[in-house]
Amino acid sequence: MRLTLNISRFDPQTDANPAPQAYPVDWERHETVLDLLIRARQQDPSLAFRRSCRSGICGSCAVQIGDRSRLACQTLVREVAADGDILSIGPLRGFRQLRDLVADMDPFFAALNRVVPWVITLPDHAGLVSPEDAARIESPATCILCGVCDAELPPAGSATPAALVKNLRLAVDPRDALGAQRLKLAGLTAAGMRTFRELLPSLCPKGIKLPVVGE
Repeated sequence: MRLTLNISRFDPQTDANPAPQAYPVDWERHETVLDLLIRARQQDPSLAFRRSCRSGICGSCAVQIGDRSRLACQTLVREVAADGDILSIGPLRGFRQLRDLVADMDPFFAALNRVVPWVITLPDHAGLVSPEDAARIESPATCILCGVCDAELPPAGSATPAALVKNLRLAVDPRDALGAQRLKLAGLTAAGMRTFRELLPSLCPKGIKLPVVGE
């Protein structure tokens, strides 16, 4: 089977604005969008994109695929295109395009740092976590910081979506001194939390479900 990748190209050294470039590629039913990006780069070594683990763990291959942001290594071509289709691929929406599919992630990590993304250990805590608490922490702890939720969802309160996931993961950690007070760092309203809780699992590549703080 064959399709055309319509890839957003941009080189700040030579281009005033991004422009699409077509790459015809063959594909098989088992292949991912990342497989095809690698094939396109074999045609044109100047094509820039990020990749690393190819296992949905590092988050570096997050890009805009068709109508939404996804991990290229996790997205099967057959899920987003058919034989003869044109598949548009661009950098993460809402991020500054540094070059081709490479987005500027510095603001993403700066937003994460603003919510104090580490455990502030209670001085009298033994460091042990019960199975029940571990279960509540588990889902938000699987965040791979890919940026997909930031590209697809508006900020929740004063925190970006990925920062809020980290904030809530720490808010339910029994070892953390701030606990539920962390929600004040995020400036989160009850309505904003409900909306975010409903939308996140379907957009997140890891299907993260948020814990309820104060349960």
